[in-house]
Amino acid sequence: MLVFSLRAVNKICIKDNNTGWRVLRGLIFFFVLGYLGVFYYLSKQSNLAVSDIIFCIIMFCGGGFVVLVTRLSLLSLVKVEKLVINERSNALHDSLTGLPNRKYLMDSLSQHVNAGLPFSLLLIDLNRFKQVNDALGHYYGDLLLIEVGKNISEHLPDDSQLFRLGGDEFAVIVTQVELEPLQHTINTIHLALESAFCIENYDLLVGASIGLSHFPILANEIGLLLQQADIAMYSSKKLATLYTIYDLTLENNAAEKMNISASLKRAIEQQEFELWYQPIINLRNNRLYGVEALIRWPRPDGSYTPPSVFIHIAEQTTLINQITDWVMQQVAKDVEHFESLGLSLCIHLNLSAKDLQDPNLVNKSISLVKGNHSSQKIMFEITESAMMTNVEQAKGAMAQITAAGGTFSIDDFGTGFSSLELLRDLPVTQIKIDGSFINSIHHSDADLAIVKSVIFLSKHLKCNVVAEGVERSATATLLASLGCDLAQGYYYSKPIPISSFANYIQEQQSVSAVANQNSF
Repeated sequence: MLVFSLRAVNKICIKDNNTGWRVLRGLIFFFVLGYLGVFYYLSKQSNLAVSDIIFCIIMFCGGGFVVLVTRLSLLSLVKVEKLVINERSNALHDSLTGLPNRKYLMDSLSQHVNAGLPFSLLLIDLNRFKQVNDALGHYYGDLLLIEVGKNISEHLPDDSQLFRLGGDEFAVIVTQVELEPLQHTINTIHLALESAFCIENYDLLVGASIGLSHFPILANEIGLLLQQADIAMYSSKKLATLYTIYDLTLENNAAEKMNISASLKRAIEQQEFELWYQPIINLRNNRLYGVEALIRWPRPDGSYTPPSVFIHIAEQTTLINQITDWVMQQVAKDVEHFESLGLSLCIHLNLSAKDLQDPNLVNKSISLVKGNHSSQKIMFEITESAMMTNVEQAKGAMAQITAAGGTFSIDDFGTGFSSLELLRDLPVTQIKIDGSFINSIHHSDADLAIVKSVIFLSKHLKCNVVAEGVERSATATLLASLGCDLAQGYYYSKPIPISSFANYIQEQQSVSAVANQNSF
């Protein structure tokens, strides 16, 4: 038994270099020699006394005790060792998909960078995954992530390793920097996501936006490598490309956006914006019907930051809600000015997709509508894509605002989903045809047919129609002949500050007087 326990102690000494285990091994070896000596002594005795037998039994039990202690110690060490291995594995692997996680990625990147061998980093963001989570819940989203991770792993070549960073973001390290093998890897990723994933009777489709950076060609340290791949990935998502390789222009754009975002926050706090108004004309009598409120952000040099630039950045944060708040407050003030000019207008203001998700939108909109006791009316313009972000939420908010006296217009109709279901179910009283269709109706039969169809559809849905982007007299005349109700564009007027509106009214009255005189 003592000799058998030596095997266990030897294994313990290999796993644990503690001096106590080596001392124990020496003692056991000494006891083995002692036991052999006692055995030799007893074998020479012709008769054994009772005390000798008792002594042998005690020594036998001592041997059993040593075996038990050493075996249990070895089993405990093995168990602890397995727990440590499991803990290390859990710390380096994603609990949901079983893939290597962000920490594992950082360790792997460190090893690759220290080795100094060229490699590429791919960052992957899933497209349409948020819609799955919103529509079906996180349970189905998690099952989808498991299948996505499994499918991509099975398709990746041997020189690539897949990691899950969290949410719907993944990363791949490829030991290649040449474009051809990288394109092969990228194609296999898209191929793995090409077919629908069957998740408990739901067929779910996702895509991928991929950003690439190279070591050491583009970046020679981990933080910069991750930043570049992240910038390229967001560019791929924005441009809807299969992949984007990082270059300096992307970083310049990202830096510019960060600067605009920081300046935008300051502009909101200091109320640096201006609200300009573009006239909307009634085509039946060529009189002023209403105005569209358009935000302007002046620069110190006297120029203006284009709304198409800063509104897009604001919509990526909650800043857009604060901008909408300012617009509503400013419209409420400007109503008094229009009233002083003796005007009875319909004032249009735009709402974004983020505004429709704002739980305070209904109260703020109702406050604007009910607070307006003058002859001015309020029309909220929403794009088709904004309403499609969450149809049920949009429907509920619009119903409450409509009940309070507000009205709604679908902006840029024809450029989004163009869903007839929206026109049927939502409380819309107006449709605005996008200027991209209006500008070419004289020489494009297709655009002319679209405009005619929208006007026909709107009439039967009891909605009036606004044509945006009218720039020529012939366009206005054609639209009027087609039955279009309203029009706005540079032919009538560019957006103007409210302080210039009195001059605009005087000019229109002068033009109208001259026209009447000529007619007489």
